Amino acid sequence: MQQKLSKSTKPVHERHSGIELRYGLDDRLPARETALYAMQWLAMSLPFIVIVGAIAATHHSNDSGLRTLYLQKTTFATGLMLFGQALLGHRLTLVSGPATVLLLGILESRTGPDAIYTAIAVCGTLLAIVSAAGLFSALRTIFTSRVTATVVLLIAFTMTPMIVELLTVGDAGTCSVRLAFASGFVLALFLAHRLLPPAVRALLIVAGMAAGTALFSVIFGINGTVANQETIASFFSGITTPVFDIGTILSFFFCFIALSLNEIGSIQAITPLLRPDGMDGRVRRGMTLTGAVNAVAGLLGVIGPIDYSLSPGVIAASGCGSRFPLIPAAIILLLASFSPAVLSLAGIIPPAVVGSVLIYTLSGQISSGLTAAFNGKAFTFEDGMVIGLPLLAGTVTTQLPAALVDTFPAILRPMAGNGFVVGVIAVLILDRIFHRPVR
Repeated sequence: MQQKLSKSTKPVHERHSGIELRYGLDDRLPARETALYAMQWLAMSLPFIVIVGAIAATHHSNDSGLRTLYLQKTTFATGLMLFGQALLGHRLTLVSGPATVLLLGILESRTGPDAIYTAIAVCGTLLAIVSAAGLFSALRTIFTSRVTATVVLLIAFTMTPMIVELLTVGDAGTCSVRLAFASGFVLALFLAHRLLPPAVRALLIVAGMAAGTALFSVIFGINGTVANQETIASFFSGITTPVFDIGTILSFFFCFIALSLNEIGSIQAITPLLRPDGMDGRVRRGMTLTGAVNAVAGLLGVIGPIDYSLSPGVIAASGCGSRFPLIPAAIILLLASFSPAVLSLAGIIPPAVVGSVLIYTLSGQISSGLTAAFNGKAFTFEDGMVIGLPLLAGTVTTQLPAALVDTFPAILRPMAGNGFVVGVIAVLILDRIFHRPVR
């Protein structure tokens, strides 16, 4: 047993989809590297927890104490999701965070918080029951190589509005100066990726966040101080009082359809890189756990989590596909959820730095998608059409003005206003249309 364990701690340099990985899915890393990669996943997850959690919390209340409480609960739900998926769920290298598709439902709801989070708890429970019955495992067969490649590419293209907002928002300097900073910082990240050896490259995301924050503070004169917060504070208060509003539940039912497509897409997006076995069971367990944790989040009165599809880009950039660093990252999140002071540290990372690091990681995501598209067979003109139209449809949808999206029927808005979901539906339809050559 000891001999097997020692072997698994060595870099294996596996090559999947043309991308070389130092560590595979089930490889156990030395303690030092486990800690480094755990910090990498934390650096990717925590800013989104703070950003999405703050938007949802502010929608309900302007009270700083209630917003902090909301952020603590959101961090706890995300840590629970990350820990459960790494050990019991799909057991894939996917980082978790608050689901933006649920944020859309929260922001557009005209009912009170109790009705909103009761709906999330009900829909999460329903998702867990349906998934445990094995329904979503059967859907995995529709994810052909073209569909998988498109899903991976869609993730990068449909996140462009968020990146634009991150690069342009803020009071430091002018917008053009912040864009110039981001351009130079992205170039520096790519140069570092090119020049650093693979072992050191694993630190690039974490080091980039730290160096970018320090550089931004120096250039723009930001002191980066953290507001006074309690070191330890419980968050087991403000539990949801059940309010069953049929219209709200129906609205979030469609949000959860979009969430399910997103979750399946995330699971499928990782397969070209890691080549995991037993995918039917992984999908069933992963979707069941996603539903269960969302039900818990609903009871706590916060937005539910989902697995983020940007994970393949992080894996491709760092060369580590092992799921085990996610476990200490999850434990840190669970512990941090009891400390408002610790969570406030994530708030000092400038949005422009987060956006720049996202550009770097999503470039790796695009590389993974293109590799999956060209892997194993000749690439035809029809393949390009099947992939191209959904990418355009998804990207155009993300650019639609909010006022226009508001004119959509409320029951369809969570899906029709979500560029990722629109792109996934489009590629599923086109893949069936061009499934066989016309005679």
